[in-house]
Order: sequence, then structure tokens, then C-alpha cells
Amino acid sequence: MTSSPRFVSCALGAWLLTSTALAQPSRSAAATPPPTAPVALSAPASDRVVDQARFLFPQTQGWFRLVAGAVFTAGYDGRLVPDYDSLTHPRVRRADNAGYTIVPRYPLRFDGWMRIASGQHPDAWVELRPVDARGSVASQQDGVLVYPDAFVDTDVLYKSTPTHADEYLLVRSRAAPTEWTYRVRRGPRITAIRQTGTAIEAVDSQGRAWLRAGRPVAVDRSGHRVTGEVVVRDNTLVVRIDLSTLEMPALVDPDWTSTADMSYGRFYAAANVLPSGRVLATGGCSASVCSGDLTLPACRTVLREAETLELGSRTWSRAGDDTVGRFFHAAESLESGAVLVAGGCTDPACASTTPSVTVYDPASSSFGAVGSLAEGRAGIASIRLRDGRVLLAGGCSGATCSARVELYDPRTRTLTPGAPMATARGRAEVVLLRDGRALVTGGCTSIQCAGVLASAEVYDPTADRWTSATPMSTPRGGHFAALLDDGRVLVGGGCPDGTCTSFLRSTEIYDPAMARFAPGPSMMQMRVGAEAVRMPDGRVLINQGCSGRTDCDLSNEVFNPRTSTFARIEDAVTSRAFHSFVLHERSHMAVAIGGCQPRTCSWWNETYDLSNIHPVEDAGVDAGASDVPSDASSDVPRSDGGPRPDVTDAATPDAPAPLDGATIPPPGARSNACGCVVVGSAGGGHLGKIALAALGLALTARRRRRGAR
Repeated sequence: MTSSPRFVSCALGAWLLTSTALAQPSRSAAATPPPTAPVALSAPASDRVVDQARFLFPQTQGWFRLVAGAVFTAGYDGRLVPDYDSLTHPRVRRADNAGYTIVPRYPLRFDGWMRIASGQHPDAWVELRPVDARGSVASQQDGVLVYPDAFVDTDVLYKSTPTHADEYLLVRSRAAPTEWTYRVRRGPRITAIRQTGTAIEAVDSQGRAWLRAGRPVAVDRSGHRVTGEVVVRDNTLVVRIDLSTLEMPALVDPDWTSTADMSYGRFYAAANVLPSGRVLATGGCSASVCSGDLTLPACRTVLREAETLELGSRTWSRAGDDTVGRFFHAAESLESGAVLVAGGCTDPACASTTPSVTVYDPASSSFGAVGSLAEGRAGIASIRLRDGRVLLAGGCSGATCSARVELYDPRTRTLTPGAPMATARGRAEVVLLRDGRALVTGGCTSIQCAGVLASAEVYDPTADRWTSATPMSTPRGGHFAALLDDGRVLVGGGCPDGTCTSFLRSTEIYDPAMARFAPGPSMMQMRVGAEAVRMPDGRVLINQGCSGRTDCDLSNEVFNPRTSTFARIEDAVTSRAFHSFVLHERSHMAVAIGGCQPRTCSWWNETYDLSNIHPVEDAGVDAGASDVPSDASSDVPRSDGGPRPDVTDAATPDAPAPLDGATIPPPGARSNACGCVVVGSAGGGHLGKIALAALGLALTARRRRRGAR
């Protein structure tokens, strides 16, 4: 493998308090049990708060197990500091995705100031002091720092690891407050705290967000949950939540997060490059347990929160909220730099779809409605035409898909009907041809892919007419398509049926002059949910995907149209499929964002330096290589420990950051079952062969690679 840095994690710097245990993605108990089922507990004999919490909310057993035996010591200022050397659980992360840590300092009495600081940038800190708090004295209980009766009928608990300082408010009765006010002080690096939609962010003088707080989440013993709000007012922070619909007791999480990752894991989201160079992420589903085929994953939360990635600092900032939560939507950049967002699923099962069409204005960081589709639908094939209009073709609503076509004109901000396609389809791929026509390939006959199509057709925007092409050799859903420099189109991968009885490695090449497909060379790997971009040198980068229901490996490959061969390049560090993959022309990079694996969805991102991609193998793949049936019997091992992104429990909805319990193998290691691999920038691997203790050295080496870029 060449040592040239071709991609890096988009998680450099910006790591602060992450209180995420209540709001973690992938916690649908019906979809996937936790790694170690909670043991049945009898009522605790003692009045220790940690015992009460574990009894009332058994899901906390795994969370607290991570820090069992942890020790807090008095720091130079008398405040309590966690001794990270006392953490022994193998799933404790010793650094975040970028190799950084946080250092919390807790007051001896709860009514004092609590500080959360970067371990690498001591001037980047925020201090909070609760108003109307009691002077509860801290006690250490099984590695958890506890303030009994910190508020009226409320206990406060903190779990600290090098990457997280998780806060829990155990609300015992209706006499307890449901609004909490905190005075805020900022370190020299933090110049402001700003409100961004439903979240707040602490930022520096360049506008870089160092700390984000999302809406609080509360859950009762029956699993019912509600969300509240967090608001910044001058130098105070107000957290409030309506608990009237919950039974007491309840567990509340105000939900602070790092900005090195997205606020939410996202799959079936969209990404677009803005004129500023930032990358906008819209919609998507979070807290998922993926299906590993073309049927829809189990989704907990449909997102309306948008955010942007700044590649220079590798940090995310909230970018306003769409008018409706949606996933499987269309999103196209307009000539003005704004982004059109249309349709999509509005509930986790995609039983409901929206006709809503909005435009995101990067100047105001806001969404504005511009009309409605003739009918709500998701999985729309969309592309911007040469004249600036946006083609919105097909899509599905409920159990059926549509042949309907609509065109959005940004000059008049109106939608008009276009000639319908010959075949109703959704989840198809669309490519703009050299002559200005649009090729639509494959797709499904329902949003759940009850049928998969081999047909293809071409739209002529000048004549407003569709013509059919010779069908592909096999039905394809979850496939990719990319325009080649000579005007042909490479189409490959996917599954021929919704349950993916086989995963395809074959490709086909569409010739627009002949209006037909010819066999292409086979890829080195079967792939569904892969993405592709054409590189500046004319090669096509094929990015990841899954080759089985429990097998989403880290491999990437490039297609060379001059030799008609595929060659493997350096592996990714995060397993992903059904993700966003955008070309960032200004930086000569491609950016992979979020995505889905059979048991989780991802907050993490990677960039690929397109000017420095070289094969790690010289040989291509014989065109005779065939698609083989998938092995659907792979068993996904489950680890012990606290909450992790690919584990579910009944207590929590979505969340903004990876948990300490995530299994983080060293970068560069490989895994054959993505259920065993954390969805993070530290990659996946054979944990029996590579010690987790090597993570720190590996992260240090990766920071050197970033510096060399």
C-alpha cells in the first residue's frame, strides 16, 4: 500500500462535552437487542443513586459498566478530574476520531462551576453553573460521579471517559423542575454561543463550532420519550422539557455533543457542495438498524436538521432546519448556489411521503417553501439540466411507484409537469448525458423494492419526450451510475431483487449513440449501496457498499475506461453503504458522508484526495468474474459494554455522537462483518489479532499523514 495520503477522516479537532447516552442512534429494541441483555435487578437495598438508576432504568447497566472502577481525583483547583488510567473496560475509547480528548473538571458541590476543556487546546473550554441548584456534595459510586438531590427531587449523575462526559438527570417526581438555567463562562478561544435551529453552538472568532448542545431527551420506565428545547440567552443557557406525558420517574439527557462529527448519524440523506465550499447535509434517517438489502432499514428518527461540513477545520456546524423531516428525498444544487430539496419519506417506515419542496439559502442558512409536488413521493430520480431546471422523475408513495415527472424552474420558482416515463419507478439512478439528455436506469417498483427493474429510458428536455433504451442485462436496485469522459455511462453493482438473494459485481456500459448497454468488466467486489464519482483524470472511483447482509467491507476501487479494468485502491476506515458521496471540485476531493451498515448508521466522514489515488494492486479484474449469491448466514458477534452506535435499547431515540462503548479497532485493520466494526474513522478489524492499545499510536500516525497532505 502506498503511503501517500489519499483520504482522511473529516473529524479534525472540535471535541468537547458529549452527553449522548440517552439520545443514541440505533436503539430500537425491537430491531436489535443490546450486546449484553440487562440482568433482572431486585430493588436495591441501599439508597445509592447509581443503584436506583440501574434498577429503574436497566439500560444504564451497560452504560455504567464502561466506567466501573473509575476514579476521580482532586485537580489543582480543587475540582474533581477523572483519572482515565483507572478505566479498564476494553471498549473505552482513549481518544476521539481525530485523536483528541476532553478533560472535565467537576465541582465538589453541585452549585459550583463545571468545566469541560479540550485536552489539546486548554483555552477551548466552557463552564456551566446551575441556577437554583442545591449544594449537593459529589460522591463516587461504581465509577459514576453522583450529586444526590442536586435539584428538587432530582439526582444528577456523570459518566466520564476520554471522549465523553455524559450527564443524566434522574427526575423522581412531579415536584422536580422541568426547566434548568445555567450560567455560562467561556474560555479565551470561545468568543460566542449562538443559537442554530434547535441546537446551540460555542464558536471561536472564525465561526468554528467547538461545542454543540441539542434538544434534551427524556424517557420513562415504559420507554415513552419526549424531547425538549435548549436556548441560549446572553450568558445563560436554558434547558426545558415537558414531562407531563411521562410517568415518574424519568431520565433526562440535555445532550451536549462534539462538532467533529455530524449531529446525527444519517442514511438515505443528501449532500451538496455550497458556494462557500462547505458541504451541506440534509435530511436522512438516524438511529437505524439497517436491513442489509434493499428493504428499508429500521429507522428511529427522521431528520429535518441540516448541517454543514467545513473541510479546512473538519468540523460541522448546524445550518438551520428544513420545514419537514424527510429521508430518501431529492436534493439538487441550483446555479445560484442554493439547494432544492423535494419529497421524501416523513415517517420511519416510509408509510407517509411529503410533496414538500423547499430551497435552502446558504446566505441566510434557512429553508423556504417554493411549492409542492403533485403527489408526495420518495426515491425520486433528480438531476439539474443544462438550462438550470431540475428534473424530478418517478418516486414511490406507499406500495407503488410513479411514472410522474415534474420540472422545477429556479427562475420562476415554479414546478411544472413533464412527460411521464414509460415505466413507473423509484430509487433509480440518473445521469446527465453529454448532449443534455438524462439517462434513468433500473430502480424499484415500490419503496421497499418489491420488484427491481432492468429497464432504462432517456429524457430529452428540449422535446419533453422519453425514449426507451435496450434493457440492462439484469435488474438493478441500489446500484451506481457514472458518466465517462467519452460520453458513455458506467452502471454497476446493486441487487436484482429487493431481498438481495445475490449481490452484483457486474457492470454495464451504456452507449448513447446506440441506445443500448454492453457488458463491462466485473468489479473486484460485489457491491450494493455503493457510490461513484468521475475523477479529474477520467477514472471512476467506486466507493464502498455492502457485499452481503452482514458484510460491508472497507474496500474501494477505480475503473479505468482506457484499459477497461478495475483496480483496488487504499481501503476506507469506515464501513458504509447507502451514503452520500460528493465531488468537491475546489479541493479536488470526494467526500463520503454518513451511511448505513447492517446494524448501525454513521456520523463519520472521510475525504478522498482525487489527485493522489493510486492502485494498491496492479492487476484488474477479468470480465468473466461472476456475481455470486450472498452469504446471508453470517453471525454478527455482540460485544459487552455500554451503549454503542449499533446497539439498541428501548430508552432512547437519535443521538449526536459516537458513544464510549463503540468498538474502535486501529486504523487500517479489516473486518468481514460490518456488525463487528464501529462506524468510525478508526476503521474496523480483527480485534483478536490487533490490540486496542495500539489505537493511540495509530491515531498519532494518521495525524502525521494529515500533516503531510
